[in-house]
Order: sequence, then structure tokens, then C-alpha cells
Amino acid sequence: MGRFDSHLKKNLLHIHKNIYLSKSDEQYHEKILRYHDPSSPEAHYLLGQKMEEKGLLVKAYKHYQEAANIYSPYYFKAKQACRLLEDQITGDMGQVQKPAKAFLPFYAKVILCTLLIINVCLLILLFLFPSFSSTISSSLKMWNTGTDVVYETEDLPYVMYFPANTPKDKIEKSLHDQSIRLGRDVKNKNILIYGVSTTDSKLSFEVLPLKSRSIEESSFVKAEYNSALSEPVKIRFLNNGKEAFSVDPSPLSFIGANVVRTALQSYMKDKGMPPERLNQLVADYPDNYLSFIPNEATTGSNSVSSSFTGSGGWVYNHEAAAMADMFYPNTPDSSPIPFNPVQVDIDKQTFSLIVKTPPYIISSHSIGIGKNDSTPIGRFPIRNRVLEPLGEHPGMFGTAALGMGDIAIHGTFDEASIENAMSHGCIRLTNPDIKEIYDLVPKGAVVTISDSNAEHKLKPVKQNLDQLIPHSGSGNNQTSGTIFTWAD
Repeated sequence: MGRFDSHLKKNLLHIHKNIYLSKSDEQYHEKILRYHDPSSPEAHYLLGQKMEEKGLLVKAYKHYQEAANIYSPYYFKAKQACRLLEDQITGDMGQVQKPAKAFLPFYAKVILCTLLIINVCLLILLFLFPSFSSTISSSLKMWNTGTDVVYETEDLPYVMYFPANTPKDKIEKSLHDQSIRLGRDVKNKNILIYGVSTTDSKLSFEVLPLKSRSIEESSFVKAEYNSALSEPVKIRFLNNGKEAFSVDPSPLSFIGANVVRTALQSYMKDKGMPPERLNQLVADYPDNYLSFIPNEATTGSNSVSSSFTGSGGWVYNHEAAAMADMFYPNTPDSSPIPFNPVQVDIDKQTFSLIVKTPPYIISSHSIGIGKNDSTPIGRFPIRNRVLEPLGEHPGMFGTAALGMGDIAIHGTFDEASIENAMSHGCIRLTNPDIKEIYDLVPKGAVVTISDSNAEHKLKPVKQNLDQLIPHSGSGNNQTSGTIFTWAD
């Protein structure tokens, strides 16, 4: 505390500049989330307890979920609280509370009668003495009107299962009817129904409480309804309104979308949030998560729109919760593309490397590995993407490299080392092969190195991958003056 500060400050929490919070404040934890740390595990956990005591179980459940971060000291407590609440919420969703009988005590009746007499007297004065009404109106303070008022409501999430090839109009009608039915049982609560596809005939058109966010991620349509509002049922097909059961997407569109999504996922892990603009993924080294934004294969465009227009290229919405809704083709005739990150599999036994995004193999090549079993087994993320990497000796890492810490996948001028164990631990490809996979392996992609002859039941892509490469370069600098010390 400063020399001239108030003695009260020692009992206050300094938030920002001249903003302080008292721990005795009844809304202390709400203000911590609002003004200080929106993700505070302690505040979310204690607010969850507070909401639970008040009987607001859905609000309590949401706060417990926020507190159940894997790094949170409240992780186990919050997880246990969530499990206890799930059954309660599921059991209470279909119940309707009967309204209590109206009852007015005697003193309330006296007050109402008195107010009625006063109002009658005022009306008589207003009609008999017009000057009296002008005196009253001139003394009243004019208040601002037209301010928006928002009333907080609770969300009740459900999942509805649809069999494959269900017509769109039948999906819409089913969601509409179920939303109305569920809305009759609850008042001033948002009914949310997430539609997902199923091959299980027993689940067809079943509606169940939503208990897993992973189901929400896999949904293709969403319905929202609140019976207290004079609004219709809102039905939105995710991924720009395309049916969930149309033909498979183009393999090249599938690959292009998931190359960018893999880079987005890595960027969000590093920075804590998605980029506002997609071209932030195509920055100079070391932030070159991508070499370029690939073309959308069916239209040949790599333009990016913030919302779906159907005009070609891609849609990028950094506010979307699911990766499949954050980035997808801006074409009206393509199907939803699931998010399958780009991966690299290396088999030491067969001296082979494949780049894949299941169910497709993007590229496959022969490699050289480390002598004396110096190439480690395990999973390693790509940390560096660099062209013309510098080492202790000129050209020792070839024309490009994908660094993974102590080792790298890099090019070599010694083609005799391919399909041999001659390196000091690194994985070697010919220079043309490393250049071929370099642009399709984003920063953050996971490399799995194994010592078993694994069988890959994937589809090789027959189309020319050059269709993904834009005509004009991105202009980002992917070289570095760093002297890399990979094992070679």
C-alpha cells in the first residue's frame, strides 16, 4: 500500500487502474469473471455452488464445466459436481411445476383499495382542473426510452438422431414439432436440439438430453425455440445449410480444408485464440503455420469470406465453436467436411513415410533413418517449417526441413542414404520429395514414428495435388538465419 493510499485498499483486490473489488461483495466472483479473469476456475466453481444452492442447476452445471479445466485445481471437484448435476437436470427437464394458488393477505388488499381510491381522485382532478394536469406533467422528469432489455434464460440442450438420407423437409418438420412439444413443458427457457446422423435404427428420430459436447460438435443441424418469445422455431443447417447425407466431398477439398484446420488448431494452441484473419497463418518464419492458403479444388479459388455466399473459395468464421464450422468450402454443392488433422506416419521397418488426413493418403515416400537405431519411436509435433535450412555444413539439411526438436524430417543430396540407416537420427527424403510434402504439412501436425510394419487402410488420392497450389505466392519469408543443430 502506498504512503497516501486509503487504509481500505489492503482489504481490496486491485483489478485494473482505479478498479478494486471487496471480497465481502455479494457479487465478488461475478465481478472477477467480468472485470478480471473470465476463465477463473475458482470463481466459476464457487458460482456453480451458489447457483446450485439457488436451484439454478443448468447455470451451476455451466460454471462447473468452466471450472473443470484439466489444469484447474478444481478439476476433480468440478467434474464430480457435473456428474451429480447431470442426472438431476435430465430428471427435471420433463417436469412441469403447477402454479401456486393465488392468495393475497389482508394488508395487501388494504393497500390495493387505497391505491384504487387515490387513482380515482386523481382522475377526477385531471378532468375537473386541466391546469392541475399541466402542473404535474411539467414537474415530471423525462427519462430516456427505447433501451434494449435482455432477460437471461437457461438453455435446455437435446440431441435428435436422423437416419441417413432423411429428406431436408422431413428434418425441418421433425425439429419444428419436437421443439414445440418440448417448449410446452417449460417456460422462459431455450430449447436447443442438435441433429446428428445415425445408422442405428433404434435411435432414429429419438430425442434425448444432450450430455456430451462431442455430440454437439458432430451435429449437422440446430433448432432453437423459446415458448415465452413471440418468435418461430429457428432451424439452422450447419456448414451453410447443406444436407448431412449428400455425396462425399471432393478429396482435394477435404485435404485443403483439413490442412488449414490443422494449422488453425496449432495456432490456437500456441496463441490461446484463433486468428482474426486467416492470412495470419501465412506469416514469416517462425509463424509460417502454412506456406499458403490452398485453393478450394472445385472452384480453383483461395479467396476467403467471413460468411457463406456460395461464390467459391473458403469461409472463415473465427467466432465459431467447432473447427468444422470455423473453416469450410464456400460452395453450395459440397458436403460437410469433418475435421481430421493432417498427420505423418513413419515406419522404420519399411523405410516409408506417409502424409495423411483419414481416410485419404496425401503423399507417400521412401526415407532414410538413423543408424544404430538412433531414430526415436514416438509422437512428435512439427515445431519448425523452414526452407533452405542452415546447418554446420552447407546443404546438410537439403532444401527444406520440418523440425521436431532434436531431429527433423529434411532433404538430402545423398540419395544413397534413402532406404538405408545412415543418418544420426533424422529422417531423410530426397530434395524433390521433401519439397512435395513441405507445403502440405502444417506447423503443429503430429509425426508418429514406429518400428512396425503397420497396414494403412486408407485411400490414395488420384487427383493432382498441384490444384491446391495458388498461382500467386503468399509472399511470406520461410527461410531463417538460425543455424539448426538437428541430429542430421
